[in-house]
Amino acid sequence: MENNNSLSYREQYINHANIPETQARSRRLTSFESASELKEVFNNESYKHIQICEYVRTKTNARLDHTSFWELGNMAVVLSETYNSNLNDFQCNELYVVEIPVNIALYCGGWSNVLDAKPGTKSFLITTRLKKRQLDKVFQKLKEQSEKMPRWNFIREVGK
Repeated sequence: MENNNSLSYREQYINHANIPETQARSRRLTSFESASELKEVFNNESYKHIQICEYVRTKTNARLDHTSFWELGNMAVVLSETYNSNLNDFQCNELYVVEIPVNIALYCGGWSNVLDAKPGTKSFLITTRLKKRQLDKVFQKLKEQSEKMPRWNFIREVGK
């Protein structure tokens, strides 16, 4: 799936319905933005982001899905949330990839309210190899925040 940056992440994947899945997504998005300090980019023609996507498409076995563009300072980051990809799919000298911890991962498709269920998607932050150190700092913040968060599919019950 290509990036549809005419809509924000919240508009595209959360605001379309008020259901448990989108309620949990909203909670995780808020925590993700706060912890990572990444800012969403709405320019779907951003050269840096397009270049990262092109590397994924042409130099890896990975597949982009539920893609959005983010940045921190001058670091471009592509967020891909796919049902069919793993870190080993990204063996590419030009790219650096981290998997977002599940309790703070944004999309988490394949909704289930079962206590020990696992989401069907994995969420990856992808940048250029030159930005490895900067993305590692973001990842560490996300990891620390995710350890303080409830499970990915936790929903606060109404009236409690």
